[in-house]
Amino acid sequence: MEKGPRWLWIAGFFAWFAAANAQTPSASPPVTKFDGAYAFVSVTKVNETYTDRAGRLKQCGNLSPRTSLTIENGHARFNLQEGTVASQGEFRTRNTSPGPVGHGGYIPGWEIIAVGRIDENGTVRARWANYDCSYDLVWQKVAK
Repeated sequence: MEKGPRWLWIAGFFAWFAAANAQTPSASPPVTKFDGAYAFVSVTKVNETYTDRAGRLKQCGNLSPRTSLTIENGHARFNLQEGTVASQGEFRTRNTSPGPVGHGGYIPGWEIIAVGRIDENGTVRARWANYDCSYDLVWQKVAK
């Protein structure tokens, strides 16, 4: 059996693999210009009422997040919310576990999201919404 062609084929494969690897773009670095701590500023109710599953009109409660927002390597976190910040300041988080609903009950699987933007002054404006009520939240950057 001739060994020359087999070794050429193996050497060619590794040469091709090395060339393909060299052309693969590296992962983009995480967005860090928005990294830091953001102090809670305000919350405003978007809707005062909602209709429950039984068709009854209910009042939206007062949301009190009163917690800081932190962003590290483009990863945002506040309360039970986690998400991402894109290169232009687009902000999106979602709940990481089921939150309390109504009188202490829990509804697993309901997504609670916050979507917004961070401006050049370090102000975050986001709409926080669950299945019934929405709120506008504002934070201001205080530290890197």
